[in-house]
Amino acid sequence: MSNSKFAQSPFAVFEDAAMPYFPDEIAGQGMGQYAHAAPPGRLEAARRRNERALMAIDGVEGVGVGQTALGKEALVVYLRDSSVKRRVPLLVEGYPVETSITGQIDIQRG
Repeated sequence: MSNSKFAQSPFAVFEDAAMPYFPDEIAGQGMGQYAHAAPPGRLEAARRRNERALMAIDGVEGVGVGQTALGKEALVVYLRDSSVKRRVPLLVEGYPVETSITGQIDIQRG
């Protein structure tokens, strides 16, 4: 068991399982009735549980959800510069972590 400050998911065992199929249209509900692409929840919950620890890494500007280049669900960590990338974990709760260099993000309030 890891001594990581990132939460460990009970679902991590199923990380390599095939993604469920969600057709664009729900059968029997007629044209124009579309299903959601994926159930919200697990990825967003993992983001919420780990956001504070990720934001504590110097140079991390933000944390979101997204996809890998292959379309797999992923956490997205926004970085001030490329030197921060080596301090960001590759996996969090079994989800891959993608990084994006954004520069410093300043919140402006009107």
